[in-house]
Amino acid sequence: MATKRELKKFIRNTCGALAAEILLARAAFPSIERKAVHEVLIDAAALQNASLTKVSVSFDKRPSDFADKAEYNKARHTYFAEAYNRLLDEFDAGVCAIVKKMNAALPEEVRSTFKEAVSE
Repeated sequence: MATKRELKKFIRNTCGALAAEILLARAAFPSIERKAVHEVLIDAAALQNASLTKVSVSFDKRPSDFADKAEYNKARHTYFAEAYNRLLDEFDAGVCAIVKKMNAALPEEVRSTFKEAVSE
């Protein structure tokens, strides 16, 4: 992501897509438990909220703390790159956990229907 704005849009769109998928699955297959759908929706909202609060980070050093401007810029770049990668890793782990919950929410007859459709 080039900017914070794009990163925030990515997080919102991904969490929104997860929520929409479970709601569409519930509409298509009423045998999916409402409680499981509710849990996935809450997890998606919590992931979005937690990730969006972690987007805005600040570098706590000043240019005067370093010998020269190049050293400051390098340290600042490294700090933000690590923070960004850590955020994306945590977000990815959260998305994987939600997808596993979504798959577990599907009843066996729905899973077998999907397997048959794919094998044809």
